[in-house]
Amino acid sequence: MKIFKHAVVALDLSDASELIVNCVSSFHKLGTEKITLVNVIPVPHGQDVSAIDTSKEQEQLEHYKKQLEESGFEVDVHIRTGIHYYPPTEILAAAEDLNADFVVISNRGSSKVIELKSGGTATELMQLSKFPVYLINIGIEKGKEDPNKRILTLTHPCEDALDHVLYATDFSDNAYRAYKILRDMEGNGSVGKISIVHVQGDYSIALKDPVSRDGLTDKNREQLEKIRNKFSDRVREDVDLIITYGTPFKEIVEKAEEVGATMIMMGSQGEGFEPSEYLGGVSGKVTRLSKFPVLLISAEREEISA
Repeated sequence: MKIFKHAVVALDLSDASELIVNCVSSFHKLGTEKITLVNVIPVPHGQDVSAIDTSKEQEQLEHYKKQLEESGFEVDVHIRTGIHYYPPTEILAAAEDLNADFVVISNRGSSKVIELKSGGTATELMQLSKFPVYLINIGIEKGKEDPNKRILTLTHPCEDALDHVLYATDFSDNAYRAYKILRDMEGNGSVGKISIVHVQGDYSIALKDPVSRDGLTDKNREQLEKIRNKFSDRVREDVDLIITYGTPFKEIVEKAEEVGATMIMMGSQGEGFEPSEYLGGVSGKVTRLSKFPVLLISAEREEISA
């Protein structure tokens, strides 16, 4: 079964869009066959929506469509225009209307801190989405010829994203949902190496009570071994199990770098999740700190109280 057959790719047609399209062109490895490029144009109150000229946006999207078609994908373009349209909700509405399997969006370099404080498109979309979200991290570098010029770049190549997946688990129901999807991906051969990380808590707790720490570590290792043993013979013996203490989002990203991971995969909300706390949640912070692509698997929205 192909889990990620149809991708809705959010494009704001800024300089980042070219990088996003280049990244998505490698999604054959994910099992993607169809891509819908979505652009949202909010119209100020009082303006006539029917009078809005979207020909420039259509032309740019058609350019990207042709590029992706040459890479072998079926591609559609979709422009959503309306009074005070809110990009995160409109992107997700498009995914719903078009029966997409997942949504692709980017985080952009220096804007990550701003997003954390004010709630940007990527942050809000991750909070609201019932779809898996593939997040492409984009960085900013100084120009080689002109140091004052800033250039957007992919912080990690997308074509090798599935070579080594770091799966982060807190043993919550949503982490288990992410695990089941990872197991399916591994089963169809799209994933190379897998590492599993569990962050137990703060270092100070471990130092104060080493006996309880050791007991908890043994218990958690047993759970991780059960997870590992359900993978196929192709990867099982090579799965790394990592148990650590510290700040969860920092530990997850640091361990990803240490083991040479090429993607981080996790549930978007774990134990103790409250919708109002999402912006400071582990998954949200991982997406802003990570240089790697991050694949977030959402919680069952009906399980979340209003």
